[in-house]
Amino acid sequence: MKNMTLANIAACLKRPLYQAKGQEQFEITGAVLDSRKVEPGYLFFATKGERVDGHSFIPQVAEKGAALVICEKAPEVDIPYILVENTFQALKDVAAFYREQLDIPVIGVTGSVGKTSTKEMIAAGLSTRFHVLKTQGNFNNEIGLPLTILRIREEHQAAVVEMGINSFGEMTRLSWIAKPDICVITNIGLCHLENLGDRDGILRAKTEIFEYMNPAGYVVLNGDDDKLVTIKEVHGRKPYFFGLKEEYTGPADTQAEAMKVNVQAELIKAACETTLAESDVEATAVKADATVTHAEKEIWAADIQSKGLFGSDFKMSIMGQEVSATVPLPGQHMVINALAAAAVGHILGMNKEDILAGITSVEATGGRSHIMKLEDKTVIDDCYNANPVSMKSAVDLLMMAQGPKAVILGDMFELGAEELALHREVGHYAALARLEQMIFIGPLAKEMYEGARMLRAMPEYYPDKAAFFAAHKPEDFKDMTVLVKASHGMQFEEIVAWLGK
Repeated sequence: MKNMTLANIAACLKRPLYQAKGQEQFEITGAVLDSRKVEPGYLFFATKGERVDGHSFIPQVAEKGAALVICEKAPEVDIPYILVENTFQALKDVAAFYREQLDIPVIGVTGSVGKTSTKEMIAAGLSTRFHVLKTQGNFNNEIGLPLTILRIREEHQAAVVEMGINSFGEMTRLSWIAKPDICVITNIGLCHLENLGDRDGILRAKTEIFEYMNPAGYVVLNGDDDKLVTIKEVHGRKPYFFGLKEEYTGPADTQAEAMKVNVQAELIKAACETTLAESDVEATAVKADATVTHAEKEIWAADIQSKGLFGSDFKMSIMGQEVSATVPLPGQHMVINALAAAAVGHILGMNKEDILAGITSVEATGGRSHIMKLEDKTVIDDCYNANPVSMKSAVDLLMMAQGPKAVILGDMFELGAEELALHREVGHYAALARLEQMIFIGPLAKEMYEGARMLRAMPEYYPDKAAFFAAHKPEDFKDMTVLVKASHGMQFEEIVAWLGK
């Protein structure tokens, strides 16, 4: 790893290096905080967790040939080490130092919804020309991001890193570590309201990404998001905007689109005819009447033709060059993600042929709109995370399927004071889809159930997964397309696995 000698690491931490024995100029070959992943020449961060203390594994990593340990108490074995007050902070400091040694473009991706799918699309788009490193799994926070940066090697020509937050100041710290050359923001939606307050707060928190970005870098924004279009320039440079050429009215999927067109009017009608609080009715009406300002876009899509669960064909314009494109993943949001990837590819000098080839090759990741064609049913595995916007988008996606449809939905976390109303609203939305079966699981999902029950008499509610498993068998969903979605902490991947039995 470039310039990552034991002496330089100690210098960046401003701490002495102990027991080096002439190895001060040795360059580490990797850096991890999981002792099971240690290889010869690695740096091991000995962190204290809620259940496990990494310091107890220092003898094992020494036997494996670790070159250096960063720890909070001196080890009892003979191995080079650096003592620090907080190993997690040291992880961030070392990653930030390593980032400064790199001369490859780093693309930072954030937003309320679609960070991971956009990250995957950008990485796929770049892969036809560059050797790309991308964030793995959920490594997008103040632990995962530095570990991702520390995975970059000499052979990599670009890095696409996901940056997730739930509080103010967190994105500033992530930006300080990643120092992105290109910042991509997917949208400003309703998530993490407990800490961020409202969408204006979310906008402020997300745009902290600009603080430590390359001053000569680029910003790529969703031009159909009413909050993002208010950003006129960053560091004196106009952002690149992507989005739909005009509001989508095409015949991509008649059933799904018809539902979306009428959903807000139905929500208001339902609210007025039930016992919802007046404030809920008013809030829904405001959402229905809101006019979204659209930016003038450098990269846009038009003439979207849905192929159901198998993707979309569309016309794309990249800085005035119009091309026919295909994205193999379902949903209009995947077309939008492809536009973000096209913008990044253009900034990095890729031609339209390479951009199109990369977009066409993208694959879904587990837990995020991953379509599983099983022997007797189809499962849409979208159980990695959830908020009101992504819940509704997932229902829209389900509506593209042929034949009987079902939802198994669970709690959405970190929605703040409005969490009950937002859960009820998702229940309303699911009920308007006229699905054959609706199942809600979890304490908060009881509000989804109540919201759905106001419109339809057939939803089912279970307080937990155990109660659901006791009441159903996988064959109950034979010949159906089943959407499974909840916040990650609900562990609905267990339901996905159960459906496959």
